[in-house]
Amino acid sequence: MLKGFATNKNIVYFIAGLISPSVLLDTVAHSAAIKKCDILEIRYDLFKDVSQWNALSQKVFDLNPKALRLGTIRLERDGGKWENERAAERIELFEKISEGLDWIDLERGVELPLKNRIIRSWHLFDRVPSEQELSEFAEECLRFGACGCKVAAMAHSKDDVLPLYDFAKKYGNRFALFAAFAMGEQGRESRVRSLEEGANLTYASIGEALAPGQLSVDFF
Repeated sequence: MLKGFATNKNIVYFIAGLISPSVLLDTVAHSAAIKKCDILEIRYDLFKDVSQWNALSQKVFDLNPKALRLGTIRLERDGGKWENERAAERIELFEKISEGLDWIDLERGVELPLKNRIIRSWHLFDRVPSEQELSEFAEECLRFGACGCKVAAMAHSKDDVLPLYDFAKKYGNRFALFAAFAMGEQGRESRVRSLEEGANLTYASIGEALAPGQLSVDFF
């Protein structure tokens, strides 16, 4: 646990564990962590063989039937492995995988008429947005009809994180799922403290961390 900081056990929050190929290769070793997750996020962009995508949702369900299944196809510019120049190909792929998922994560700028619950996400690897920018994003999510909102931004100092806490206080209760935290070493604490400030969703690793500053599921 982070030195000098602990989670408030009275707060109801969701832990989203990330499913990668390495996790599926050794489910026995990761079984306990998988069962601790309230949400299992399938990072489809990490699975190079698209022909195997249709089977992933059922595999993940079998690992933890109680967890909600969230899926995304993240571009390289958003911290993923799907090539940026192939962004248009995701439209049809999102529609195919959506039938077997409880939630879909759509990065800002992607417009799809999907029936699943949608988390609109915004990843910034150079900075934390201003309070005004964050509010504009939240209002954009609400106009889109998204039930979830996620911001993950890079912090270079502890003060960089502060706008995300204000953001969580202002908009956290307007979404079914809401995450607002900072990446990097300076943002590690925000992955927990954001839950104290109004967010109800945080992301954690099952096995090797896939994002800078990411905490392990075992931390929680």
